[in-house]
Amino acid sequence: MLFVLVVADLTRGTGRFNITNGAISTATGIGAALSNAISGVIVQAVGYNGAFLTLAGIAALAALWFGLMMPETRENGATAPGHVPAPPPSRLLAEPRSG
Repeated sequence: MLFVLVVADLTRGTGRFNITNGAISTATGIGAALSNAISGVIVQAVGYNGAFLTLAGIAALAALWFGLMMPETRENGATAPGHVPAPPPSRLLAEPRSG
C-alpha cells in the first residue's frame, strides 16, 4: 500500500519507521474490523443506505483530516527525477511552429 511510502518519508532519519508502520497497520486492521461491526448494527437499525452513508461520512472526515493535517515533505524547489520544466507561455507564443 501507499502508506508505507508516506511513513518512510515522514520518519526518514528518525529510526521510527518500524514502530510507525506497525501502529498504522494495527489501526488499519482495527478499522476494518470495526467497520463491519458498526455497519452491521446500523443495517439492523436503519438499513443498508444508512450504513453506507455513515461509513462514507466517516471516510470523508478522515480524508479531510488527512488533507489538512498531512505535512508537505518535499524540499523547496525539488522536482521529480527526469522532470523537464515547460517553457514560459510568452516563449511558446513568440516561436513559430516548425513543420
